[in-house]
Amino acid sequence: MTTPKEFSAMDNPALSAAHHQDDHPAERRGDQVAVMPRPAAAPAELLGPVTARLREVLLTGGDFDEIYRHVLAAPGKRVRARLVLSCAGLLPEVAAAPPSAAIDLACAMEMLHESSLLHDDICDGSLLRRGAPSVPAAFGVRLAARAGFHLAGTAMGVVAQVLAAHPAVFAGVGDAPGVTYADRLSDLSFGQLIETMPPAVDATALRRHYELVAGAKTGTLFRLSCSYGGTAGGADAGQLRALMEYADQLALAFQIMDDVRDVEGGPELGKDAGGDLERRVPTWPVIEWLATRPGAREMWLSDETPSATLQADLVETGATAAARDFAIGATEKASAALDIFPSSPAADDLRELLQQVINR
Repeated sequence: MTTPKEFSAMDNPALSAAHHQDDHPAERRGDQVAVMPRPAAAPAELLGPVTARLREVLLTGGDFDEIYRHVLAAPGKRVRARLVLSCAGLLPEVAAAPPSAAIDLACAMEMLHESSLLHDDICDGSLLRRGAPSVPAAFGVRLAARAGFHLAGTAMGVVAQVLAAHPAVFAGVGDAPGVTYADRLSDLSFGQLIETMPPAVDATALRRHYELVAGAKTGTLFRLSCSYGGTAGGADAGQLRALMEYADQLALAFQIMDDVRDVEGGPELGKDAGGDLERRVPTWPVIEWLATRPGAREMWLSDETPSATLQADLVETGATAAARDFAIGATEKASAALDIFPSSPAADDLRELLQQVINR
């Protein structure tokens, strides 16, 4: 695991500026914390420093450098980092952790995400990830598994260091009921497990199962990103619970739209389309299709039905359109959860993310 020394001063000037900007937003006076307003930097402006910080933390001359370069070369959209940074900026007038802490937490959430993807690709036998060979395909399953565990351990080391460096800000971690922190990280593996154990082909049971899987596999890291980001930004218990609702609804919409794209395909998918259909994974478009299309159950259960036939029928019968409509409804609930916060660039960014999930 990376040592504390490796999280010290940065050589990149732009990153150093972001990392040291307003490192002391609150002055301690005995047991009191005096509010010192933070600069209202747009969350998107800190995504560059997040990438630079990730390179610094991960590329240390160790055994996994080649894998990490491969992973960092196709970074994805940094959704979890964006959630941390936006949630940390929702209350700029509240005494809270400095931008450097939010950047490190954003890095930690991205590392946990990448770790989960490595193991997801191992479980699914995926050959592609973001338009490039998956880590298991490029480096082998054994090395990919080891790198995944190393990534997760490094991420938790970063989180621990941030919490230790800002004890006043994070003193209430774990106190608010219904707010997810690292104690629920095992839900990621729980989601991966139960995904392979769907109930009988019944639309109602499948919907409940799907929401449980989406909440565990996708929602866990969204909730962690919002809880640690919100705490870093000084959110109170009620505001943190609102962020959990936002995260849950975002996760549901995010997963449904992933499923829609898996059916509809396209060059931007970055992996083979129809993979879930080939494995007979009951995604949300499939659930909509099973609930409305006569004869769908028999087609789904038959080994003689090609996945290409299923793919075409899901689109032609409007199942993918119905799934997209449900995802839109989830984003509307997520947006409403943010009404507890004042208007700000960070709140605008969280709402913009909801639109991007639907339109991507």
